[in-house]
Amino acid sequence: MRYNKKYLEQLVFLCGVLLVPLMTSAQTASERAAKVSGDDFVRAFLGNCAQSPGDFDRIVSASKALGFADLPEEMKPLMAPQDPKAEFVGYYAETGEAAPYFVGVSRSVVDGQSFTACAIANPYIDTAEVVSALQSFLQLGDPADDETAMGQRYRIWIADELPQGSYISLTDAEPMGYGGATLALLAPSIN
Repeated sequence: MRYNKKYLEQLVFLCGVLLVPLMTSAQTASERAAKVSGDDFVRAFLGNCAQSPGDFDRIVSASKALGFADLPEEMKPLMAPQDPKAEFVGYYAETGEAAPYFVGVSRSVVDGQSFTACAIANPYIDTAEVVSALQSFLQLGDPADDETAMGQRYRIWIADELPQGSYISLTDAEPMGYGGATLALLAPSIN
């Protein structure tokens, strides 16, 4: 059987071109999340949360405009506040520099004042990288509170340069040897 060498070369090239996107898309969301840098994660936090502190409606509108998927029901307990009366909306950012990551925004009343919390989470990110990037971008200094309880570490920084009364928190499971972090901004609501 005779074959055309040029035709065979084109066929091999075409198979290679088709296979590369297939191999790339075969990478799981977990694998992609584990490769996100602390810098990119903090930039996503600043873009999603810190640019609109206390503005629930704007954060929700921006998440929709960016094409974030609704957070699946089974994932909502991971991002939702403990207060069952709090208004909550969650999203899954599948694309973008820091993707994939989760976004949650909630609004609730505490002691008669309305607060909006915006958080992003990546269950695989290196926490030390996040802290380094957070300090680099925001120069927050030492946390106002730094506690470890039940295998989780909670750090809170006062962020009055945003609206007065704002806080940034970082929660991770590093004490148990796990990666991952949730970075949140709590600010007085403006709507």
